[in-house]
Amino acid sequence: MKNLFYLLFLTLFISNCKDAIKNSEAKIDIEKGTAIEAEDAVIEETSNMAQRQQQEQAEKLKAEEHLDLIGFWVGYFERDSEADILFVDEGYIWNRENKINIAIDQIDGSNVVGHSVVAGNDRPFEGEMISEEDGSYAFTVKEPGDDRYDGIFTFTIKDSELIGTWSAYKKIEIPRRKYTLEKKTFTYNPDVMLEGAKEYVDWTKKIQTKEKVEMAENEFDEWISTQFASATSLIYTMNASNRLLEKSEVENLQKGDLTIIRNTIYARHGYSYKNRPLRVFFDAQPWYIPVHSNIKGDFTEIEKENIKLLLKYEQNAAEYYDTFGRG
Repeated sequence: MKNLFYLLFLTLFISNCKDAIKNSEAKIDIEKGTAIEAEDAVIEETSNMAQRQQQEQAEKLKAEEHLDLIGFWVGYFERDSEADILFVDEGYIWNRENKINIAIDQIDGSNVVGHSVVAGNDRPFEGEMISEEDGSYAFTVKEPGDDRYDGIFTFTIKDSELIGTWSAYKKIEIPRRKYTLEKKTFTYNPDVMLEGAKEYVDWTKKIQTKEKVEMAENEFDEWISTQFASATSLIYTMNASNRLLEKSEVENLQKGDLTIIRNTIYARHGYSYKNRPLRVFFDAQPWYIPVHSNIKGDFTEIEKENIKLLLKYEQNAAEYYDTFGRG
């Protein structure tokens, strides 16, 4: 009887361990603005998305005379001063540009209220607008100054184009930026898929291998090959926003694939990334607009379940490394 009891206990133990994930203590970078909220917090609060929609509608009604100026102006925030570019290798270079959204929320006479969203920062601004004789509008708006990266935007809107410069209040690495933006409308679309615009390269994770190569008879040279953590083409085939993913689909995916599939959920909601490799990758997507730095209350039930599933396997997945100096 005792042997039968131990056999039953062992059978139950093995059965319960089948779905266990190794290294459950491993850490994953989860940006603060994307964490799934607890259920009680969701019940207590109206979703961020609903609040934003109500606020945007109210602001539009206040500014009917300038509806063509109100809204999101999107494009690249480029270097306008000396600053080093990021050179990963000959196959991957980042010019330190970031996609920016200059949102004009309200115009009351010459007074302007809005906010900027770029590189994970969502900053309010206020200033004034002047109507020029040539039909253009000149703006000078200022961020509060209580953040290290605050500054002054000076821009002109004419013929559906916003062109200007930005100057930082404080001494930072890139104190001046320039930008040419176009007006865009943000709409959450769970069906939008990634396009092959730019490869995902996490240059913070790399491995180097050394190899001796015979250049001539009895003459050898040492070549160093560098590979960077990346993702495979599977990221273009899987959508975690419009259907529930199966365990069998994700349990053997590489870490980079899991990371991008999960973060594409955030990108569809207009999340603005602080993480540089992710920011560079998603900025290149033509449909992506940085709209919010906090999307905790915006996820659908399908997305919540998929995020949990992806994180479960992302913790223990192996990195995929690739070389980007390819011809």
